[in-house]
Amino acid sequence: MKMLLRALLGLGALIVVSVIGLGAALVQSAITPARTLGVQVVSATDGEMRPISAVIYYPARGEAKLTWLGLTPAMLARDAPVDVGQHPLILISHGTAGSPTSHLDTALALAEQGFIVAALVHNGDNYRDQSGVGARNWISNRAREVVRVTDYMLGEWGQRSSIDPERVGLFGFSAGAVTALTNIGAATDFARVAQACQAQPEFVCQLLAPGAELANPRMEDVQDLRIKAALIAAPGFGMAFTADGLERVTVPVDVWVGAEDVNTPLSTNAAAIAQRLPTHPSVHVVERAGHASFLAPCGVTAVLMPAMVCADSRGFDREAFHRTFNAEVVSFFSRSLNYSGR
Repeated sequence: MKMLLRALLGLGALIVVSVIGLGAALVQSAITPARTLGVQVVSATDGEMRPISAVIYYPARGEAKLTWLGLTPAMLARDAPVDVGQHPLILISHGTAGSPTSHLDTALALAEQGFIVAALVHNGDNYRDQSGVGARNWISNRAREVVRVTDYMLGEWGQRSSIDPERVGLFGFSAGAVTALTNIGAATDFARVAQACQAQPEFVCQLLAPGAELANPRMEDVQDLRIKAALIAAPGFGMAFTADGLERVTVPVDVWVGAEDVNTPLSTNAAAIAQRLPTHPSVHVVERAGHASFLAPCGVTAVLMPAMVCADSRGFDREAFHRTFNAEVVSFFSRSLNYSGR
């Protein structure tokens, strides 16, 4: 009995030491931006629908303090005033089961260069709640939420005068990339999905209930002419975007995908969509990158995250890739929105 008690006490002590050590490692790994950045959590009302949460990252005036963004610590100025001047606005639409920190490093890289970034939390399709995934209005609701958060940022946010309304961009990943395409005028034809899934099942086919057909978003509800540029990473539903459906997309589009993405394969999604877009944008194919490679590097939080979020191909350095990717994201939006940066 005494031996068992000693073993339990020893195990308990080991757990305590491990937790303390992990906590210390997390604090030591806190992100420290190159300039003072602010963070604010807001909620946009949506008529009779559920309010839409968003986290805003922006160049700020004030004192940065240790702030926890989910599991990630960062030195940020909570609710601080926006830095002087008018700034472009970038909205981020996360992927299925994502969060407002899914692309944290990219958001902060944009904010460091003077952008205001609003990262949505899509209702029914986030890390806490996937009840809307695959439902009939899955994509329609997502796209409408982007419009509503843009309304909020330009019309209701307390610091809206800091935004240049003529410089609005949209970043979308995975389901967020599909969302972004509809917001810039792409009309979907989801009736094509069932046949395509029978011929060549892809990951997205697994998200739909048998026999279910997604509703095509109504352009009058989701197309947002305020959005002047869009970057889409790892888009899916390539079979639903025809040349006719994409003909109304006129804003600059940048397309990214991992060469080893098995969830949204290059040939049937990113490449097919880019080829059908009127401007025929080039596709940035990232060697050895998988689907999750566009998510923020996990760092020491990897032990607390779902394995699929942090999984990369052997030999792929996500942190090194994101240094390049983030610079390219900043460059694309700066160029497309005619913004000179800080």
